[in-house]
Amino acid sequence: MKILKVILGIIGVLILFVLAAYAYYGGFYSISPEIQQSGGETLVYEKMTGDYAQSGVVSDRVYYELIDGHAIETTRGFGIFYDNPKTVETQNLRADVGCILESDFSKLESLEGDFEITEYPVAKYLVADFPFKGKPSIIIGIMKVYPMMNSYLEENGYEVDSPMMEIWDVPNKKILYRKTLIKIES
Repeated sequence: MKILKVILGIIGVLILFVLAAYAYYGGFYSISPEIQQSGGETLVYEKMTGDYAQSGVVSDRVYYELIDGHAIETTRGFGIFYDNPKTVETQNLRADVGCILESDFSKLESLEGDFEITEYPVAKYLVADFPFKGKPSIIIGIMKVYPMMNSYLEENGYEVDSPMMEIWDVPNKKILYRKTLIKIES
């Protein structure tokens, strides 16, 4: 009987630990997608094909090359994910991954040989945010935000399989999600 109490106590502590971690990384955060005008950022990035799980490696590579190779510091990374991993084979998934340039625009010309560079279009997007407290926040955000945004799109007559942009805003400790709006023709 005593051993059963110890085992139940350990299980209880583990459950509390998991719930506390889930809460810390945003698991209970309320998501409210809405259509907003946004965009206009200068993106410095690499094109990526393959498993989206590799986007962190690509983002870090761009970040450190900007710092070490060009003395440019950035505080926001991003990924634009073009394909739905549920319908496209992993090796064919396409993304643009890199950093948002916030200053040092005079150095843009020197970056052209090393990176892709573009200005993200200003338009109306479906947007939502989520707390960013580390890599687990990215995973929990994907599990919570994507379904919520897809439901909104379905309910309002928009294409679900449109590109999704994630902005990892380190100083403001949030992830911004931006979904391209494509109205379904009736």
